[in-house]
Amino acid sequence: MREESLSREVRYGKQDIAELESASIQIHLIYKKAAELFKRTAYSRSVKDDPADVNMYSVNSDGQGLAPVVLQKWIQTSRGWKCIGCELRKPKGEISSTEESIPEKKLYLDVGEGRMVQAEMLIQAVVWSQYEKIRMFAPWLGDDTFYTMQELDVIARYIVPTYFSERPLHEQGKVSKVHQQYGQIPLYQEYVDAPSCCVQVDGGLLEGRLLTGVYVSEEQFFGLNPYLKDGDGGRTYMQVFVQ
Repeated sequence: MREESLSREVRYGKQDIAELESASIQIHLIYKKAAELFKRTAYSRSVKDDPADVNMYSVNSDGQGLAPVVLQKWIQTSRGWKCIGCELRKPKGEISSTEESIPEKKLYLDVGEGRMVQAEMLIQAVVWSQYEKIRMFAPWLGDDTFYTMQELDVIARYIVPTYFSERPLHEQGKVSKVHQQYGQIPLYQEYVDAPSCCVQVDGGLLEGRLLTGVYVSEEQFFGLNPYLKDGDGGRTYMQVFVQ
């Protein structure tokens, strides 16, 4: 995937930055909570790669090792900010000061019969599935739920619905986006239309959609990194300007 950096600035209001800082940390803790549960029930028997890769996904609670940097992907819509997922990035201690962007490190799970799924997108689907089931059975669950009421409100407000089947979105009359790379099982996410953007690169115009990357590690916000995503999936990163 092509990644470039550009000096062009993307303007954000102070209120937007404050909201993204607060929301990204809350989302990160929800992801972590779901990942730790999933790790106990699935990682040990399904991951065939180096176990160190799995340990990097969840934050070490004992303080040992390097905590991962997570790039959350946000889109500003007419309904407010929406998080479409995240990517694991290189641990902070391995980041060179000369790097313009943090290299991506994707994790994949073997879910049987040679089928793979990207771990970070799987967590998004697991969280949404848990959310819908908790809401459905709320009258019988009482206060005994996996997520708190505040966490459920955060999920409803910010996380984009993601499913293991296209049927739920089809029944709701919503457009879906399929996340599937070669050899992986598909995941279906409600399509969120990102703002269009056009920048000048090397004397030509580059068109695409504007997304906002938010870096989080452990329980800390590490800043924004907006980028234009073109039709081929390439990214051109831009700078933040606070209005």
